[in-house]
Formats: sequence, structure tokens, C-alpha cells
Amino acid sequence: MSARVKRKLASTGTMRESRMSVHTKLEPARRAARKRVLMMGELITCGGSHRVRIRDFSSKGAQVVAGQGFDTNCDVLLKRGDLCAAAHVAWVKGDEVGITFYRPISPEDLAAN
Repeated sequence: MSARVKRKLASTGTMRESRMSVHTKLEPARRAARKRVLMMGELITCGGSHRVRIRDFSSKGAQVVAGQGFDTNCDVLLKRGDLCAAAHVAWVKGDEVGITFYRPISPEDLAAN
């Protein structure tokens, strides 16, 4: 711990050092409640439109399976019925694509379409 952090903690009266071991479990902060679904949708990119299977869904993003790979760090639109959600490709593993929505989407909105 740096001297600056120690001084700040000491000035607040709470001098506590955080230690981690190999047994410490780290939980990713990005996790939102995910719902497993089997729905068809469409990802629209600058390169065209791609039919996808939506595997899981949360208010913050989705995992989809596409017939081809996508580039990470590109913007897409997820379309299903009347729903059209702007998203960002967060990761790609083979034909699986993780997208993060720019605005939260309710599960009801996705299920209604």
C-alpha cells in the first residue's frame, strides 16, 4: 500500500490493510442477472445484417451466436420484432458474441417481441 493511501486511511481513523490470498474469490463487477433464452434476432452492423440466436440476456447486454465472427469494439444494433437496441461488441469467442447495451433493456421488452 502506498504511503499516500496509508495517510488517507489513517486520517479517517480506519487503518485497515486489505490482503488477498489464492483463496480469495473475485466476482466480476459487470455481472447483472442473466436470463437464459433461445430466441432468434438480427445483428445489424456496418457490414450488413446477420441472423443470430440470442442465448442469454440481461438488462445490460446479451450473448448471441452468429454464423460468422465479429470484430470487437464495434457498434451494432440488436433487432427483434419492434425492439431495436444499440450495443457495443464487448468480446468474441468463435461464433459467440457478447454485446453490451448502451441503455438498459428490460426482459419484458425483449420477451414481448
